[in-house]
Amino acid sequence: MDEPRCIICGKEKDGLEIKDDNVIKFIRLFNRKVLKKQNHYKLVVCKECYINYKKARNKFVRRQITYIALGVIFAAMIFISSAGNPISLLAGAGIIIFLYLLSLLSYMPELKINDKEKIRVNKENTQQNKHLRKQQGRKK
Repeated sequence: MDEPRCIICGKEKDGLEIKDDNVIKFIRLFNRKVLKKQNHYKLVVCKECYINYKKARNKFVRRQITYIALGVIFAAMIFISSAGNPISLLAGAGIIIFLYLLSLLSYMPELKINDKEKIRVNKENTQQNKHLRKQQGRKK
């Protein structure tokens, strides 16, 4: 992994590092084995894109929870409506897995920072937002 690349804007910039989780590992494996691409970027979120990243990450987490909850509800409905047929458990598990995979369409990886760093970054962005609002207020 050579140069850092922002996952939001795609530019080569330094920033907060992204956690190399199973989805990222699978994408890298797919690129290497199937597409024969050897792009070894260190994935980061630059300061300018942090707010957009945070919105996208929160949206992904909410969507994932919603889809899994819907999957559990559908699975329970199928199991109840089939009078407890064990095969309906397989169908229910299939629905839960399908909806989980569907939630990955809006995937946004987690940052590789500890809680102290998150607090510091959030404070910096809050101050930056206040400054931007003041500037916008002056322009009006």
